Amino acid sequence: MAVVEVRCPDCDSLNVVKYGRQPNGAQRFICQNPPCTRRVFLLNYQIKPRPTVTRQQIIDLALSGADVQETAQLLRLPQESVMEVFQLLSRFSLPPGNPQERHPKQPRALAG
Repeated sequence: MAVVEVRCPDCDSLNVVKYGRQPNGAQRFICQNPPCTRRVFLLNYQIKPRPTVTRQQIIDLALSGADVQETAQLLRLPQESVMEVFQLLSRFSLPPGNPQERHPKQPRALAG
């Protein structure tokens, strides 16, 4: 049986213990080093982030008016991946505040 030394990716501490499993079966670990800001982590993450070039292509297509389905077909990506980028864009494009504040009410004319 092989022993693997597990270190926290943030603080490089060996004070790490198993902390359950992900829904896909991957082992989770927790750092028990008190000053560490990172608590739970995996040794090997399965989902790799999209390359910046792909995200930029999705953004360019969105700005030119392409919807999620068109963008996914053109770039040969799953619609879920394109939708994640669209949702990320929408978070940065909305002005802060309540939705009611974005559409001020028109004053009503007085009947008289």
